[in-house]
Amino acid sequence: MRRLLWLGLPLLLVVAALTRAGALVPVYADPASMTDETRKLLEKSLSVTEIEREIERIGTLRRSAEKDIAQSEARLAQQEMAISAQRERAGRALRSYYMGQKDILLSAVFQARSLSELLRTWELMELVFRADREAMLTYQEEYDRLRQGYEALKRSRQELSDVENALIAQRDRVAALRRELDQALADSGQGDYLRQLMNELQAYWRSVGLYEVREHFRALAKAMGHLPDWIQEHPDMMTTSGLKTTITISDSMLNEFIRSQDERFKTFTISFKPGRMKLEGSRGDLSVAIEGHYTLENEPENAIRFHVDKLVFNGLELPDTTRADLEREFDLGFYPQQLIRYVKAYSVSIEEGQLTVTLKIGK
Repeated sequence: MRRLLWLGLPLLLVVAALTRAGALVPVYADPASMTDETRKLLEKSLSVTEIEREIERIGTLRRSAEKDIAQSEARLAQQEMAISAQRERAGRALRSYYMGQKDILLSAVFQARSLSELLRTWELMELVFRADREAMLTYQEEYDRLRQGYEALKRSRQELSDVENALIAQRDRVAALRRELDQALADSGQGDYLRQLMNELQAYWRSVGLYEVREHFRALAKAMGHLPDWIQEHPDMMTTSGLKTTITISDSMLNEFIRSQDERFKTFTISFKPGRMKLEGSRGDLSVAIEGHYTLENEPENAIRFHVDKLVFNGLELPDTTRADLEREFDLGFYPQQLIRYVKAYSVSIEEGQLTVTLKIGK
C-alpha cells in the first residue's frame, strides 16, 4: 500500500497542479523553480498543519493532566479521612504525656514490692509506650504521604496551567498564520491555484511526508544506538592521554557508518560544519535536510544530545513544533558510558569535517 502511495500521490499532484496558463507543473518540482512568495506560502501552509497536530497533542496532554488531577484529589480526600483516626490516636498519646497521665505508671515502678511485680509493671509500661510511639509514627508517616500527595497535586496543577498556556499560544499562532495565508491568497491574484497547491501539499505531507520523515529519524536513532559498538571496532578514532580519552569522528567515517546501518542512507550525506551537523539527501520524490547541534548534558544522565535546529522537507522548512516532536520521540544522542564504563563526556565540538568528543574518568 505504501508503494502505491509513493507512486500514485506524486502523479496525482503533478496532474492537479495547473498554472494560470493551463500548463502542467509538478507541485514538487525543484524548489529552486518556486518563487519566494510561493515557497513562503507553502511553508506557512505546512506550519498550519503541523501546529494543528501540536494542538492535538497538547490537548491530549491536558485531558490526561485533568484526569490525573481528579484522581489525585479523590485519593487525597480518602487519605484525609483515613488519617483522621490516626491523628486522634496520636493526639491522645501526646495529651496523656503532656497532662501527666502516664506518671502513674512511673509511680507503680517505684512502688513495686517485688521483682516479679516490678517486671510486670515494666512490661506494661513498655507495651503502653510502644503503642503510643507506633500511633505517633504511623500518623507522621501518613501525614508525610498526604503532604507529598498535595505537593504532587500542586505540581500537576502547575503543569496543567503550563499546558493550557501552551495550547492558547499555539491556537493564537495558527490563527495568525491562517490570517496571513488568507491575506496572501487574496493579494496573489491566483488564490484558487495556490489554495489547491496548499491542499495537495498538506495531503501529501499527512499521507506520505510525515511518515517518511519519522522513518528517517527512527533509522537514525537506531543507528546512533549502535555507534558505541562501531567506535570500539575502530580504535584508531580514540586517543588516550592520562585519564582523558578523545574520540574524533570525521564526517566521511560517519557517512560510512550510517550507510552500513540502513540502505536508505546510501543517498544521504552527513557533513560537519563549525558548530553544526547537517544530513541531507533524497529518495524518489522526497528530499530531507536535517541541521542541528550537539550539547553536553548531565541530567538525567551524562549524554551528548543532538538538537534539531532546522528541518526541511522537499525544500520547505518545517516549524519548531515538528522539530521538537521528533526530538521527543527519537533520541539521536550519544551515551559515552555505553562505550567505556566509568567515563563521562567532558566536552563536544564540531569543526570543519569532524566531531570531537572528550571523555574523562568519573562517576
